[in-house]
Amino acid sequence: MNFTLKSVSLLVCSAALAVPGLAMAGEATPIALVSSAAHAEYVGTVSRGFDMIRAGKPGKAVKLFDSVISANEQGLVGDARPRLCQSEKTSAHAVPGDAVMVSSAVCDAHFGKGYALVDLGRGDLAETELRRATELAPDNAHYANEYAELFKSRRQFQESYDLFARAWSVVDKDTKGPDASIAARSLRGMGFNLIELGRLDEAKKMFTQSLSYDAANAAAKTELDFIAQRQAIGS
Repeated sequence: MNFTLKSVSLLVCSAALAVPGLAMAGEATPIALVSSAAHAEYVGTVSRGFDMIRAGKPGKAVKLFDSVISANEQGLVGDARPRLCQSEKTSAHAVPGDAVMVSSAVCDAHFGKGYALVDLGRGDLAETELRRATELAPDNAHYANEYAELFKSRRQFQESYDLFARAWSVVDKDTKGPDASIAARSLRGMGFNLIELGRLDEAKKMFTQSLSYDAANAAAKTELDFIAQRQAIGS
């Protein structure tokens, strides 16, 4: 589905909508350029894109995600200001006062496109999309975790560790909160990379801590057993 000229027009005409609570002291308030109608259209298209991924049709998914990305950029042609995706988490942090707030669905489109490209065996292209999602939503730990997985699959363990650590730095750390599974994954990801980097004591701490967020996780328990065996033989 391609976006209509009407939806692009809605994106541009909503430029006067201010987003409260986003500017640092002394800075201009960032501006939201997404109307509710355009946002709803984006969300619907992104949802269909993920449906295509689940249906084993990543190529069609890429086209749907691209239509969202393209429609968003059409409304910002020539605008060099940094973009951020609007979300409740983003509004709680200080961001550049000249930032343009775009629909959260735009982040999901970049993320979904990256995911679909991995399925298509195009990890080289996926990296750009996953990185863009993390740039647009720096407080989204789920995006950072997925981006870290790409580097882990390439055996670029330090790069992967750094991204899992980034996810851990922004995730909600309530062990009973809604982000508990995301926090646990960040810790397991750091632990896995630390094993590969030969830092077993640190890895053990990560996997042990991850169990406070996901006590039944079999992978964490398996890795702790593996670390114990390695340490027992002095490796």
